[in-house]
Amino acid sequence: MAMQYGLGIDLGTTQTAAAVRVDGRTEVVRLGGRRAEIPSLVFVRPDGSLLIGEAAERRGQAEPGRLAREFKRRIGDPVPILAGGVPFSAHALTAKLLRHVLDAVTALQDGPPAVLTVTHPANWGPYKREQLDQALRLADTGPVLLRTEPEAAALQHATARRIGPGETVAVYDLGGGTFDAAVLRREDEGFQLLGEPDGIEQLGGADFDEAVFAHVLEVLGDRVEGLDPNEPEVVTALARLRRDCVEAKEALSFDTEVMIAVALPGVHTRIRLNRSELESMIAPALADTVAAMHRALRAAQVAPEELDAVLLAGGSSRIPLVGQLLSTAFDRPVVADPHPEHSIAMGAAVATALITGGESPFAEAVAPPPREVEGRRPAAGQRADTAGAAGADGTAGAGETEATTAIPAGGVDATAAAGINDSDTTTAAAIGHQDTTTAAGIGGARAAAVPATAATGALTTGDPVTPARSAAPAWPAESATAGPRGGPGPADRTAIEHDDPAATAPLHPPGHTAITAATAPGDAGTTRILPGAGPHADRPVSGGTVHGPAAPVAFTRGAASVPGSDSAAAPPTRTFPQPDAGRTLPPPAGGDRPRAGRRGLLLVLAGAVTLAVIAGTTLAIALTRGDDRKRQTGAAAPAASPSASAPAYPTARMLIQVDTGGAERPARKSGAFLLTPGRPGRTAVANTGGDVLPEWSRDRKRFAVIRYRPDGGNAIWVMDADGGNAVKVVDDATGGRVSWNQDGTRLAFLRRVGDSPQIFVIKIGEARATQLTRAPGKKDDPAWSPGGGAIAYWTLVDGQPQIFVLNANDPQEPGRQITEGDSGPGVDPNWAPDGMRIAYTHSTGDGTSDIWVVAPDGRDAKRVTDHEDREMDPSWSPDGTWLAFTRGPLEQPRIVITKADGSVEQTLTEGDAREGHACWS
Repeated sequence: MAMQYGLGIDLGTTQTAAAVRVDGRTEVVRLGGRRAEIPSLVFVRPDGSLLIGEAAERRGQAEPGRLAREFKRRIGDPVPILAGGVPFSAHALTAKLLRHVLDAVTALQDGPPAVLTVTHPANWGPYKREQLDQALRLADTGPVLLRTEPEAAALQHATARRIGPGETVAVYDLGGGTFDAAVLRREDEGFQLLGEPDGIEQLGGADFDEAVFAHVLEVLGDRVEGLDPNEPEVVTALARLRRDCVEAKEALSFDTEVMIAVALPGVHTRIRLNRSELESMIAPALADTVAAMHRALRAAQVAPEELDAVLLAGGSSRIPLVGQLLSTAFDRPVVADPHPEHSIAMGAAVATALITGGESPFAEAVAPPPREVEGRRPAAGQRADTAGAAGADGTAGAGETEATTAIPAGGVDATAAAGINDSDTTTAAAIGHQDTTTAAGIGGARAAAVPATAATGALTTGDPVTPARSAAPAWPAESATAGPRGGPGPADRTAIEHDDPAATAPLHPPGHTAITAATAPGDAGTTRILPGAGPHADRPVSGGTVHGPAAPVAFTRGAASVPGSDSAAAPPTRTFPQPDAGRTLPPPAGGDRPRAGRRGLLLVLAGAVTLAVIAGTTLAIALTRGDDRKRQTGAAAPAASPSASAPAYPTARMLIQVDTGGAERPARKSGAFLLTPGRPGRTAVANTGGDVLPEWSRDRKRFAVIRYRPDGGNAIWVMDADGGNAVKVVDDATGGRVSWNQDGTRLAFLRRVGDSPQIFVIKIGEARATQLTRAPGKKDDPAWSPGGGAIAYWTLVDGQPQIFVLNANDPQEPGRQITEGDSGPGVDPNWAPDGMRIAYTHSTGDGTSDIWVVAPDGRDAKRVTDHEDREMDPSWSPDGTWLAFTRGPLEQPRIVITKADGSVEQTLTEGDAREGHACWS
């Protein structure tokens, strides 16, 4: 009989996510084919049937008039939403979306959930909550526990660290369409909502999307004047442009500049958008969110210096300016979840643990560090007493452990972003609801209210492999020094690994004070994508606001963890800079607004633009142009660069190997070069003559190469990005590529033992390497996961290379096989930065191969490229949206990049150059 599980659903304005609580672990459910979350979209077919999510998004590009979107914003609005000529209420559309999610999860879990939690904005009043009640009844959900979104977000953060009694946190929740601010305090057995939450209903990522879209149309100016809004081709092209604007906005959370491809009828160009321009567009809106946070603090009667941290939630909180503004406004630690788009759903799932049995998670909680007097914090460079001593190199000073405290993914090594040590125990806290009700049984009516504080069971990893570690402090201390080197990618989603939080490079220039992210105890990983099958049960709901029959409150013991593993829940993982004092908000893009005498032009474009009802939302964009197009502005207008429908690919630099001379050594001369997609020329990296297979560290500050020795052997060297500070790390490696761990302190490589190559790991600066594999037979291409908990590699199975994933903490060979049958043979595994996918080379016979992608558990193997030439050595772009690879015969390789879905590709190698082994991230 399958075990019971609890389900949490975050019905967002633009995206909907779900997570389950299974056997004490919290796991994100993959609702879509491309991402775990799905678009909050409903498409009405001509026959009246509906498409939900990604299917609706695909059909809606060609027929936007049949698409309903952002209907969460319309909850409570009596005006119906028209989609395909059919009127819908907002709560009816919400019910369709909710029912779709429930059906999807029920199918994956082999049965319905025992407990269901649905979240809603904290500033919704009784009328909107009643409309949500109607949606729940229409969806036939049965009993439902309601939680506010900030409460759920705080609960998810609580599973990643211990929150001591009396600690106070503020939640900054900036989602796709709404903003919430709330203040909560840890009480004896739960959390208490302080005062009235605040928020802004019509503000979120969707508004930022439209700002970017309007900016692009304004830059295009006269070139879009002749577009006919009734032409289907125009409608489709504009919808595609709007989607690309959304992707560009998201990319600017990680890159400083993006190119937006414009492919409209008669208009083919690219428009450059940089982060400062985006910040200029959205800064006034973000200032409003900071003001709302101040109001929430006043309502809670909490001074900023009384806060222990500001917790970020919602996908739009990724925007770097958010953390900077909050750091400036409140001078408190700003803590981000590695996947803020999933944090609310995960917190909602944790809340379901209230009835699954166990004890309070606070039973073993560690008291917080002493409060600082009058809001003062340790001086720059000084650690808090509980933070632990750290060495000058940033490694943990309280004994070497096999986990990191860094940002944003799991790992093997201990580096101290704030001098914090790991522990194997995490604590989950269920946020109580002031209107909590319980009942006696399934058939019972509503029961009396219970206290607003409640909790789940104490959560421990139960990991027999990992040694016990000292407990982490409640919050990190402020440090004026940069954090440890680390990787940009979130943690892995490998069912067999123990993910630890991993470091990222600091987001601030030298000399600025860093606000470090809190570190959770345990081998914690980030949001995990649930592979599929699972349990079910018929037990009722309890805790929070219950809709339908309820049951008594109970508690559970277990670990909030990465699905499919024994690891603890994801820690908060981002570090924000403390901006210079007196920094002002960026000015609005484009300078002053048009003067009254300017001639305005309104383009009515169905689909993604002007005065069109797209998915039930009226969107008006006025494109204006003055009689004098060269008006004086405070900032130069962005330039549109002509291009033949060139894709807006990432422009992060990649390392490549360039060969000259003969086809074989010693006639062949190799070296490492830097290539920037979209820009001509290559930059030779100093001191790499003769080196091959360059590999970036996760933070892209250093790289490793294989250097041939005169006696025919191979050494591994590590150096800075410019070739400086070169250090030999290994003197007796094979000629295969190396791989960095998540924080840049260790390398995985191959060394021959007897007649077989074996995988070793070495800490940079030490002489002794640790052997991970011992089985005889050929193996190659070790690839460390972004979180550091697993290493992918290939070995021979029945004479064919197949890819396996090996637990780096407890290497039980050969590990989990992820390619077989049609998905194999496979070599050259390369992890996506978010750990959700592995790209690899799939042999097609006769010396040819294609690029494929597979999930770390072996599911969803898909072909990305299909070409008659040999294709090999895939490497993900830093944002995980594109792949670089080598195409062509071995003696004449060239570098090609493609979108991760294979829809668009671009050859980067020019002329007859011999370029290969690209490393993009």
